Amino acid sequence: MAIEIAPDQEIWVMTTEGAELTGYSREYLQKMAKKISLLPEDERVIKVRMRSNRYEFWLPDLLLYIEEIGYGPHQDK
Repeated sequence: MAIEIAPDQEIWVMTTEGAELTGYSREYLQKMAKKISLLPEDERVIKVRMRSNRYEFWLPDLLLYIEEIGYGPHQDK
């Protein structure tokens, strides 16, 4: 994943934008956001917030999750 992010920027992405950037499906990210949002904030792996009845992910956390956990889209072999 070669997305560069300036550390001083606040970057929140909706599930649709997150899906486009990561290759995950939008439905998967929505389910993940709902599950994560039920946890207390200090226990969340990814920062998630609800705005206008939609979930948003903190992009740096989402990219780190993908690199370290590695679940999601797999390349065809």
